[in-house]
Amino acid sequence: MKFYEGRIMEIENLEMKKDFYESLNERQKRHFVAIEAKQLGHGGIAKVSKCFVVHRETIRIGIQELASKEKLEAGRIRREGGGRKKNSSRT
Repeated sequence: MKFYEGRIMEIENLEMKKDFYESLNERQKRHFVAIEAKQLGHGGIAKVSKCFVVHRETIRIGIQELASKEKLEAGRIRREGGGRKKNSSRT
């Protein structure tokens, strides 16, 4: 990271991190950008949002998920009941 007048101005290894980011599932992506934003400190959410083309609210949700330490069952990306309902169960 490069510092200018006490502010971090860029993310190290950005291209490598972008490639890694693309290989993650949606939950892992939220957590990854949340960690990057927290490391940058003030203004980190805006910077990461711009670099990874992610909505700021998605990063905030990732930060909340990491803080809650909620564990999912192995093999799950979403909590039970999340996602689109099956066609047979809709009325």
